[in-house]
Amino acid sequence: MKLKYLGTAASEAIPALFCQCDVCRKAREKGGRHIRSRSQALVDDSLLIDFPCDTCWHMVQNGLSLLDFNHCLITHVHDDHFSPEQIAYIRRGYASVLPENYGGFHIYGSEDIAAPLDSILQSAPDRLFCHPVEPYAPFMAGDYRVTALKARHGTPHPYNYLIERNGKALLYAHDTGHFFPETWDYLASHPVHIGLVSFDCTFANSTRGDAPRTGHMGMGDNILMRDKLFSLGLADANTRFVLNHFSHNGPDVDYDAFCAMAEKEGFAVSYDGMELIF
Repeated sequence: MKLKYLGTAASEAIPALFCQCDVCRKAREKGGRHIRSRSQALVDDSLLIDFPCDTCWHMVQNGLSLLDFNHCLITHVHDDHFSPEQIAYIRRGYASVLPENYGGFHIYGSEDIAAPLDSILQSAPDRLFCHPVEPYAPFMAGDYRVTALKARHGTPHPYNYLIERNGKALLYAHDTGHFFPETWDYLASHPVHIGLVSFDCTFANSTRGDAPRTGHMGMGDNILMRDKLFSLGLADANTRFVLNHFSHNGPDVDYDAFCAMAEKEGFAVSYDGMELIF
């Protein structure tokens, strides 16, 4: 499997529009991997994860076309991960010409995605398809066996995803705090070797208290989550662990500085355009 990070930031992006903090100032000066757009990823050039307002930029920047893949998983309905306003451009008049054999664009997520997409579905019933899915009930998204996992985040029904194909597995864990016990129970009951884990690391080089953190995580939380995956036999020395989804408010989040810290702990640090094969 291949995972390509199209965007790797939290909601404000880095640099944030109006912010003049040291992280944002240095990002503007350094450019390159210090610039982070809103989080979005692509599996095997086939399965899209999230649809933020930066989707058009991601397609252009990476030489991609939304016509090349038909399936998209939505983690949750915060607007930096789910932008119905952008999805609406699939309507006639905006997308004036589509291939004759176009199979439509299929979006999967919790029940939360249905109402925001309703008017688009009515005006483009042959172009857009909405598939609300239940947690812990595997479904097929194209060639992928996908399981939605309940996440700890600030929307009614946020999801993380376990994505499997041809004996390979990806655990995409954004935006979330520590997993719920029922999520751990499901993973323990579904033994699979996870080749790559993408962890929320919004708080960058932060520690944790005794209580499970909700909403987002930092590297201290990621270490504990990794240890749990090891203890359950779901990950091993061959599993790749990547930290992703960064805020300019996180301590030591500067790309160069944080990479040095994360690599000592065995983590890779994502950047816009990063590709990993596992």
